[in-house]
Amino acid sequence: MAKLGSPYADDGTWLRGNVHAHSTNSDGVRPPDQVIEDYAARGYDFLAISDHDTLTDPAEYRSGSAMVMVPAVEISSDGPHMLHLGATEAVHPDEDRQTVIDAIRDDGGIAVPAHPNWQEAFAHWPQDELERLQGYTGLEIYNGLIEHHPGAATATDRWDQLLSAGRRVWGFANDDSHRPWDVAQGWNVVYAAERTPQAIRNALKSGSFYASTGVTVQRIEVSGEKLAVETANADRIRLISDHGVVQQSVTGPTATFRVPDQLVHRNEHSYVRVECVGRGGDMAWLQPMFLE
Repeated sequence: MAKLGSPYADDGTWLRGNVHAHSTNSDGVRPPDQVIEDYAARGYDFLAISDHDTLTDPAEYRSGSAMVMVPAVEISSDGPHMLHLGATEAVHPDEDRQTVIDAIRDDGGIAVPAHPNWQEAFAHWPQDELERLQGYTGLEIYNGLIEHHPGAATATDRWDQLLSAGRRVWGFANDDSHRPWDVAQGWNVVYAAERTPQAIRNALKSGSFYASTGVTVQRIEVSGEKLAVETANADRIRLISDHGVVQQSVTGPTATFRVPDQLVHRNEHSYVRVECVGRGGDMAWLQPMFLE
């Protein structure tokens, strides 16, 4: 009998943050302290300034803000862009992005390919390249900056392709903010053991978080084959499985699913994930839960 494997921890605190932002240390228009002040004023719990190929040292700013500052770099030169979360240094942007991922892991960090559907061909990251690479933790399934650039801000299609091929990768939603109007478009809400950079990194690495553009998830409960979700403001909650198949759609802010009873072809599926749809296109994406 199938059993859901849940990435969510038993004990912790929900913390909201963005892990993709830029300052004047690369191509942002505001210095780091102004970027930090903006996110802090909006009630964010953590932030990563991920300047291009440059580590903006958060140690310089931690004393001036109650937010948890997570060190990060966006590796950009000589290939598709890759977030390096939990960085201690800016690794060399090798043309072979597998070498970059290996260096990130050696540094104790988290690798996340950024905005895969950016640019006119909707293929900043070709799918075969994402399938070739090994060892990255997640994928940007939403990038707010791309709302105003060629391509698609959302990349759940790429995510489902990877998950359906057996890859266990988490979904991130980020601002990729460069200007004041880029802020608070997409964020990640981690279930962390404590308010520290290490605890937040651990939650992101283990998948103990959900991604959102406006829907707030209040409760996620997994017991055996039962999956219960409660939100503050979703109009519809959908259960999705391999290859993006919508197995069930429930109207309202709460839903309870029993897996695999609600899978149409249960033997052909390896995971389920939940999308929460709110008004005006607001979304929340839970991390995939694998059928064990």
